Amino acid sequence: IHSYGKYRSQPSASRRLLRETLKSGLTCQHVSKAVELNSVKKAVTGSLWSVCLDCMKERDVLEMEQVGTHDIRVCLKCGFQGCSQSESQHSVKHQQAHHSDSHCISISLSTWKAWCFECNEELSTHCNKKALAQTLDFLQKHSAKSASGTSKIIKLLEEPAEYADTQRRRSPVNSNLIPVKGITNLGNTCFFNAVMQNLSQTHMLNDLIQEVKDKGHKLKICPPPETNLGPLTVTLSGPEPLTSAMFLFLHSMKEPGKGPVSPKILFSQLCQKAPRFKGYQQQDSQELLHYLLDSVRVEESKRIKAAILKAFNNPTEKTADEETKRQVKAYGKEGVKMNFVDQIFVGELTNTIMCEECEHISTVKEAFIDISLPIIEERVSQHLICIKMTRIKTNYLFFAFADKKTEKVYTSARKQMLISVLPPVVTLHLKRFHQAGMNLRKVNRHVDFPLILDLAPFCSASCKNLRSGERVLYSLYGIVEHSGSMRGGHYTAYVKVRTPQRTSEQQAKMPLEAVSAPPGQWVYVSDTSVQTVPESRVLNSQAYLLFYEELL
Repeated sequence: IHSYGKYRSQPSASRRLLRETLKSGLTCQHVSKAVELNSVKKAVTGSLWSVCLDCMKERDVLEMEQVGTHDIRVCLKCGFQGCSQSESQHSVKHQQAHHSDSHCISISLSTWKAWCFECNEELSTHCNKKALAQTLDFLQKHSAKSASGTSKIIKLLEEPAEYADTQRRRSPVNSNLIPVKGITNLGNTCFFNAVMQNLSQTHMLNDLIQEVKDKGHKLKICPPPETNLGPLTVTLSGPEPLTSAMFLFLHSMKEPGKGPVSPKILFSQLCQKAPRFKGYQQQDSQELLHYLLDSVRVEESKRIKAAILKAFNNPTEKTADEETKRQVKAYGKEGVKMNFVDQIFVGELTNTIMCEECEHISTVKEAFIDISLPIIEERVSQHLICIKMTRIKTNYLFFAFADKKTEKVYTSARKQMLISVLPPVVTLHLKRFHQAGMNLRKVNRHVDFPLILDLAPFCSASCKNLRSGERVLYSLYGIVEHSGSMRGGHYTAYVKVRTPQRTSEQQAKMPLEAVSAPPGQWVYVSDTSVQTVPESRVLNSQAYLLFYEELL
């Protein structure tokens, strides 16, 4: 998704014209009277942060589970904080009640966009002697200081009792609960931050990193029986730069303490591998996830291959005999699969296509990091998983042979796509961005998704040796959400703070609708802003990426 930064390559005259247009066209005549930085400072430092103050006054304690779950806007005249998306609309009511005193400009604490109720439009933060920009800067710094979460009142209201008790009892050393910290936006890097929030809450990733992060880690490679080779234990060197930066970042996210984490080192290393993410334009979270995991995967595979060669005294084409080459190849083929990216995120799809005329069957296997699912706008009800046998007109993998000439023939075919290897973490990608002719457009409709997902119906018979009637249950623990349009949008994350769970034999035999999600607390994260939210808000989100972990 590209919307910002596209004018950077234009001639300097064009850039100046664009800047002047932005400054003049979006300058608001109300800023001089409606923005008072000192009043805002005094108000927000003396009250709860990112909480609708009128909701706090009006609602009984037992009815306040929705407080703080909607977009909060700050009045730039007096510093009042009010909700803007709930039924109460306290931000609008505040402006209407103080209409004569110019309380018409407010800033969203989730998107950091300014809005004038009088002009009825979004404002540029570069206008009117920087008053708006200075106030925005103060609010963002204040938000960073408060980024360890919402107020204690909100947390006590929304946390399940068992989670709150765990938080009070737990020790930082042996706890499986990973704190949620805000991540600093480096300039339109919300697409990156939202993905990293989900990776930070991936328990298996954090566990495996602890094993392989240091130089000298031992890796035992066991080739398949047909190779007639025994196990080989190799010693790994230190991790490559991107992987090392990722280790450092995830460790910082787990450390106790307040304040957001800067992803500057990790993002800089990623940009060296994938220059497309440089600059300050908006990008796609799904593409970011692919580039990041693929790049780390390449680095770890290189690290493992080097360790195998070292175990054989670094043979070369000239010095190695055929048996040594065979062994190195066999250990290498098995060893590279043992990198932590493959162990956690990589699965396999089997595509089977059958020609309906000659019944020729073609099978292709391909690895996946996520599964992309289309959203059909025409349908009234949406189904999350669309992997099934369908009759299609194909453009394929068919050729007719006559008189030694090959002719391509188009024919009707049946296509089946099934999961043949399931990874511990399955990421589902809802394809919200579609090509419509020469234009890209976004599908904004809501798609229902389950907290507990049974993937057995979409697996091949060979996958995990599934027997008829067996289930493979996955639990939702993270979401990347995209709000906005193709011209401009914002990525945020929902993550579930929880302890690792196992499926009991009793649960495994229960109907799917009777299986409950593991206990935990959902947290909404928008860059440096962090707040606990109820499950109902999570289920109503406009999901773009869904992260599911296997219930062991």
